[in-house]
Amino acid sequence: MFWLLLAAAAGVLAASKLAGQPGYLLLAWADWRLEIRSLLLALVLVLAVFGLFHWLLGITYRARQALARRRLTRQLRRRQQAEADLSVGLLALLEGHYPRAQKLLQRGRRAAGAPELHALALAHLAQLRGDTLTREREFAAARAAAPAASLAIAWLRASAQLAAGDTVGATATLHGLTGHDSPRLRQLEAQLARQRGDWQNLLELIPRLRRGGLIDAVEANHQEIVCASQLLAGGEVPELLWPQLPRRLRREDAVRLAYAQALRRAGRQDAAQETLVELLQDHWQAAAVVEFGRYAGKEAERELARAERWLAAHPKDPHLLLALGRLARRARQWARAQAYFQSSLLLAPSAQGHLELAELLQGIGQSEASAEHYRSGLRLALAPTAEGPVRPDRPGTALTAGAPAADDRAVLMLPKA
Repeated sequence: MFWLLLAAAAGVLAASKLAGQPGYLLLAWADWRLEIRSLLLALVLVLAVFGLFHWLLGITYRARQALARRRLTRQLRRRQQAEADLSVGLLALLEGHYPRAQKLLQRGRRAAGAPELHALALAHLAQLRGDTLTREREFAAARAAAPAASLAIAWLRASAQLAAGDTVGATATLHGLTGHDSPRLRQLEAQLARQRGDWQNLLELIPRLRRGGLIDAVEANHQEIVCASQLLAGGEVPELLWPQLPRRLRREDAVRLAYAQALRRAGRQDAAQETLVELLQDHWQAAAVVEFGRYAGKEAERELARAERWLAAHPKDPHLLLALGRLARRARQWARAQAYFQSSLLLAPSAQGHLELAELLQGIGQSEASAEHYRSGLRLALAPTAEGPVRPDRPGTALTAGAPAADDRAVLMLPKA
């Protein structure tokens, strides 16, 4: 339209100039004569120039269109090839053909419609090869190619750093995403806290993971129990940590046992025993019984008497008998300790039971018997059976089968101290 208006304007201008110039053009050929007035000639010339110019423009436009189609075809072909390279390269990466995967991924990344995918695949390849510098460079390339996907790329980068054991780098990566609240990021933060032993932070993250649907209620409760136990195990003043735990966790047996163990490590022997007594009154369990026998305070006879009162309800509990033997040994009641150890071993042979009895026998001068129990305990420690501790087939057989009557009376008729 612009060129048509321009030609019309040129024609009007030429007509106005020639209107005042009366004249004509004479063309002669043989007997033919042709006279053309100047105004008509000007109009003809303008139309001829316009037609030529229009024809040249048409040719130029069609040529440019053809070149554009050809260029687009080449781009589409290269992009299709890049997509094929990406697919084959990823398969080669999964199959472990790393040189071929790198060649294909590098070849197709320039023409790819999503070059960040190639960069992420190359970053994973570098991670598998242990090439940290290349991995970080490819993650930077992916972030530059797709700024809108920075959150997903940061998650992949932090995952790779954690897998490589780079907790410092993973911390820095996650620190740069403090404004985002993504369940997957919280999952990475929990993994990082677990690797660093930051149980307090992990304990605070678990409810958010459960609300995000990453773990169910059962797993969340289990993880919270583990965190609380580890937190107590690493604390120097368990009495200060205990009130800070949620009440529902303080009712868990495993957490109560961890609290008792923490009290014992802190030197609060009597407080640990009281915690264990309360726990055993609520739920009788082997781990708490064994821990009760590790009393190292000054009132060993008192604790021995308290534990012996449990024999009426649990006469064939090997863990209780082992704990009683330890308490009797602590109270320097050697014969009573020996009887309890032997009874525990008859019910359920264990490396710990043999070790305790061996140390006791060595202390009272029975070196030969002590050496035999050392050997028996070592065999059990080095070659544990798949069946676990030996259990009696029926009540009353464990204390009598294969043992003299004197051993049977060890529990029922203890020698006086």
